[in-house]
Amino acid sequence: MTKTTFTFKELKRTNHREIKRMQDQKFRAFIRYQVWPNHPYYRRLFKENDIDPFNITCIEDWAKYKIPLVKKHEYKDNLAQFVLNPSQVDGKDRDPAKIVSDLMTYTKKSGKSDEYKFIRNNGARVKLHLGADSAKENLQNHLTHRYAPLQFWLSSGRASGLPSPVFLTRYDNEMLFKNCVKVGQMAVDPWIDSGWELSSMNLFPYAPHLGWHAVNLGLKQMSKFYIATSAGGAIPSEKLVEIAKSFKANGFAGMPSYLRNRFFRAMKESDYTAPEKVVVLLAGEKIYDPVAQDITQTLQDKGAKEVRIIGGYASSESKISFAVQCDHRGPYHNVSPLMLSFEFIAMNDDGTYDFVDEDESGHVTLFHLDGAGTIFEGFLLGDVASRHENGPCPLCGIDGPFFWDIGRQNDAEAQIDIMGLREKKIKGATVNLTALREDLLSLGEVEEIQVEVAKEDMSDPYSMDVLNLYVAPKGPITANYDSLILEIKRITKNSTEVTPNVFIIAFEELLEKAGGMKFMEICDVRPKPA
Repeated sequence: MTKTTFTFKELKRTNHREIKRMQDQKFRAFIRYQVWPNHPYYRRLFKENDIDPFNITCIEDWAKYKIPLVKKHEYKDNLAQFVLNPSQVDGKDRDPAKIVSDLMTYTKKSGKSDEYKFIRNNGARVKLHLGADSAKENLQNHLTHRYAPLQFWLSSGRASGLPSPVFLTRYDNEMLFKNCVKVGQMAVDPWIDSGWELSSMNLFPYAPHLGWHAVNLGLKQMSKFYIATSAGGAIPSEKLVEIAKSFKANGFAGMPSYLRNRFFRAMKESDYTAPEKVVVLLAGEKIYDPVAQDITQTLQDKGAKEVRIIGGYASSESKISFAVQCDHRGPYHNVSPLMLSFEFIAMNDDGTYDFVDEDESGHVTLFHLDGAGTIFEGFLLGDVASRHENGPCPLCGIDGPFFWDIGRQNDAEAQIDIMGLREKKIKGATVNLTALREDLLSLGEVEEIQVEVAKEDMSDPYSMDVLNLYVAPKGPITANYDSLILEIKRITKNSTEVTPNVFIIAFEELLEKAGGMKFMEICDVRPKPA
């Protein structure tokens, strides 16, 4: 019997070889008996590229058979084509008996023995006319539960344009419920044996994105007490700090920019007293060391003896699957490897691609192994991991797939040609703006910074590139920042070969300019040629 997913305890006991074996078994069955018959986009893709899905035996075969990867713009242009639809095939209605037969074969081949027995027994009752009406109703309800879209997430569209919906079914929600709790369990695992209990606070913005809803489901399952908020959307940050104090919250989850620039800033200015042990789960943006250090310092200044900062990683397209760090400076573990595989690829000069070795950097590419609703195989997120490994983690010992140093999609180094976006070349120099921003945030006088790539003449897309740095200094604005500006220009020139324009602005003004809740730390505002 193949499991649908691991519990956190099972994840800690298993090993990467067993995980890989189960992943390939689930992937084979999923491609052959769910994706091929029910997924309009991949069915057409296989036909156009003369791919026999029954030749696909493992995830690596995607590159072996040169199956094209899917980029965000292709998904946005074919939203309905990515939803599993067993009721139609090639534009024609499908025989209900064939729908049931495909699902029964899939559950048998993927090891879902309980679901297989349910479908087989009810199917037999229909065939033998033994309570056929109730058996038909059972099957119909089951198919609706598994396949009918119930809700959607929106991808943020920060780097690729407008947001796009990703649909989930009730079956997806069941798996989400099982998987999301493991992110929090990884975060608090070192403290559980001591009897420590979590009193948690959800500080993600409330929206049709994965973040708030997944954190909501996870924290409710594992917390002694849980406070659901919406990141200052309904209650001001100062009041949220008062609520945290009243209920002795010792766990906070939210986006780095909001927590650092709003919530913990308000905490710093209040009479808040922190619990001795505090865990903070950050997700939704790249986590910069200075940001994590600021949050830790604020909590320690307020009395915390131990602070654990943990990064989580997911996307709207991953839907029900997550990766999470075991330590702030550690790797990201795939806590639901039987639902989805995070793979890492490099593009070749001829347009083909390869899965990279463990010691190489690669672009994150999603392969669903289970689920319904919107399904992705070979979906290129564009986020970059410095390397990935399969084996025991050097920090926590969990033996499985994990990856290091994830750069979020809106980071400059991920904006590459394969995503349909340009590298950040400024005045002819290729610039790593993410590394630059981290260096500048480390300056003692800098509170926050936005990096902007623009044109010298914004009405002329062919004019010279310029690099603008909008800097909010610590403390109230004063008249003289000459020495700070010189230091910023020196660091920037040394690391990028570009002399920037530096604008000193007030902290609140910068937050408003950079987008509020989801701080746009790096943006390219260059006009495009007609």
